Amino acid sequence: MTFDRKSYGRIFVAKEEDILKVKQIIKEMDDFEYTYLPEDFITVFSSENMKAKYTHKFCDLDTQELTKRCWERGIYMFCWYGRITGYEDF
Repeated sequence: MTFDRKSYGRIFVAKEEDILKVKQIIKEMDDFEYTYLPEDFITVFSSENMKAKYTHKFCDLDTQELTKRCWERGIYMFCWYGRITGYEDF
């Protein structure tokens, strides 16, 4: 499974310190795709932070493999595909 190109989505993690860890795993998996990772695309999950981000060209990463690798390392995260509020913008 991948994010749709030029669509919306988000990666949510449990803790602030996990953001950098997930970025590193993405870089390990696909250094080229990592260059397309949108700013603030990975965030800590909270009810106040439920807003998707525009994916731009970040669309070829195998998010199932990412989730597997993160959970194997004790990093609790999930990927959201598409809009959340319906009012997201660029």
